[in-house]
Amino acid sequence: MSRRIGPSFALLWAMASVPAIGLGALFVVADSKAEADPVTTAPTTGTVLLPQTMATPLLSVRRTPTVLATDERADTVLAAAGPLMGAIDGSSCAAIGVADQLLTTVNPELTVIPASNLKLIVAAVALDVLGPTATFTTQFVGAAPVGGVVTGDVYLVGGGDPVLSQQWYTQVSPTRKRPPFNVTSAEALADALVAAGVTSITGRLIGDGSRYDAETYPPGWSADIRADTDGVPVGALVIDDSTSTAGAISADPVAAAASTMASLLQARGVSIGGGTGTGTAAQGLAVLASAQSAPLSELLHEMLATSDNLTAEMMVKEIGRAVSASGTRTAGLAAIVQRLGTWGVPTTGIQLTDGSGLSRDNRLTCSTLMAVLMRGTATDPVGAGLARGAQPGSTLADYFAKDGLAGVIQAKTGSLSQVKSLGGYFVAGTDEVQFVVILNGSSAVSFTGVWEQLSSTLLAAAASPNADRLAPVAPVG
Repeated sequence: MSRRIGPSFALLWAMASVPAIGLGALFVVADSKAEADPVTTAPTTGTVLLPQTMATPLLSVRRTPTVLATDERADTVLAAAGPLMGAIDGSSCAAIGVADQLLTTVNPELTVIPASNLKLIVAAVALDVLGPTATFTTQFVGAAPVGGVVTGDVYLVGGGDPVLSQQWYTQVSPTRKRPPFNVTSAEALADALVAAGVTSITGRLIGDGSRYDAETYPPGWSADIRADTDGVPVGALVIDDSTSTAGAISADPVAAAASTMASLLQARGVSIGGGTGTGTAAQGLAVLASAQSAPLSELLHEMLATSDNLTAEMMVKEIGRAVSASGTRTAGLAAIVQRLGTWGVPTTGIQLTDGSGLSRDNRLTCSTLMAVLMRGTATDPVGAGLARGAQPGSTLADYFAKDGLAGVIQAKTGSLSQVKSLGGYFVAGTDEVQFVVILNGSSAVSFTGVWEQLSSTLLAAAASPNADRLAPVAPVG
């Protein structure tokens, strides 16, 4: 299926002719009045502009350069996309658009497994619901210290910060090729409690993850995902993705976070009399120290460029909490689908079971993803947060290194067994090219050939004339 929307030459000629005819009539009337009623004008100072002859005629279509450039680029992209669209089989889908005009699509209503392209939707809704400046705060709360001593328990209350980490965890390692880069320092949080004058806690250090529910794994995550570093447990209080220095992943993120923070405090001379535990802090306790995350716009960049699964899952629960006061996966996913409908995005066939795309139970269509991309832009926090071609530390580090694509193509990848997806933007001149390619089945195994065809299509868009090449020629005479 393909659709091409754009102004025709005849329409542009008609639009240009109307004001031109009107101007001609006005000129005749004005000229006759000038002969009958001479006008005396006061002298002025400044530069006198002599009449000039434009090299481009008044009625030339070159006087609508931006529209014509977009129209010509769309024609170029449509022609170049033929091989790409021809390579999409019956189990996959694809769509290409220019300047929010859908040019061509294959199987647009086919429900497919999106893998991590689902994060595009989560990011767009999170941005709309929470706002780009939203932050996530982790706090120590307890009784006010007396002489440096807190009598009773101190609670470490999670605020939904997905990148609370120790310094060691931000380093590249064989098992972590894309570590977090927008980090909330766990060491700095421990330092803040020390700076508040706390030297001893007579009770326990208790982790509080009650901002969200107790579900740590979406039901669609298989055992192999849960055993992998990509599928870490979800909670409102997490440090280092619940990962130890030895690479072991704790199944209880809140308990692991409390234990990690206790070690940091003890290393700074703070004694903890009762060990660690988990629970919910009572209302009215004093805030002893806190740490705030980077704004949401930067966390979305983290989530999209490195495909951070934990961030996506925590965003789903935060959306649920913001929309319905329920920090659960089901509430968040329901809110996401509802928000898509409010936007006018097609939701037929959509089925969401997580926010990261790790579950093979997720289903959506290329029409849905394309509509979300067209609602946004390449420069908003979602578009700007996408990985770029050949960008180190991102999911596109090893792809799109050709001149014209490296650092230019902005996209979200997705990978599961027999699933390969790519969706995003390519800026050509003043136009944005939107694209979605979701391969399911055997075609996902040989995805590089399809990506090469996409590359050729995008480079053709870049080679199409820009508005400045179609603008009126400079005056002569």
